[in-house]
Amino acid sequence: MVLSLASTAWAGNPGGKIRTLVSSFKGTEGFDVVDLGGPAMLLLKAAAGAEADDPEDRAALDLFRSLKRLTVIDFSEAAPEKREKFLRKLDRILDGEEVLMEAKDGGEKVAIYGLSSKDGSRIEDIIIRADDALISVKGSIRTDQVEALMKQAEK
Repeated sequence: MVLSLASTAWAGNPGGKIRTLVSSFKGTEGFDVVDLGGPAMLLLKAAAGAEADDPEDRAALDLFRSLKRLTVIDFSEAAPEKREKFLRKLDRILDGEEVLMEAKDGGEKVAIYGLSSKDGSRIEDIIIRADDALISVKGSIRTDQVEALMKQAEK
C-alpha cells in the first residue's frame, strides 16, 4: 500500500476540484458539510495530544499533526437527483485515478484515493469516497511515517 501511495500522482489537482465540488453543494438540502481548518484543527490536535500515551498513539499523532484541513460531507439524506448529480461530478473528478484501497462493508463500498508529491516522499491529500459520504483530508504526511505506523500496527 505504501508503494502505491508513493507512486500515485494526480494530474489536474483533483483535491482542489473536490473542494470546489463540495463548496458548490454546501447549503443544498440533504448535504451536511463539516469543514475544519485553522483553529478547529489546532483544537483537535491539542485534544489528540492529551490522549497520546503510548508509542503507537504518538506515532499516529505525528501523522495527525501534519494535517491542515478535514472536510466531511454526508449526503445520505439528499434528494436522489441531487445525490446522483453530486456523485456523477465526483466520479468524473476521480475517473482514471488509482484507488489505493477499496473495501465493502455489507452493501456499502468505500474507496480511498491519495495524492502524492512529485517525488513520492509525501502524501498531500487523501480522499475517502463512500456511497453516501465523502471525506477529504488536506495535509502533508511523509510516506516513511505511514510505513512505520503500519509496521507498528502489524505487531
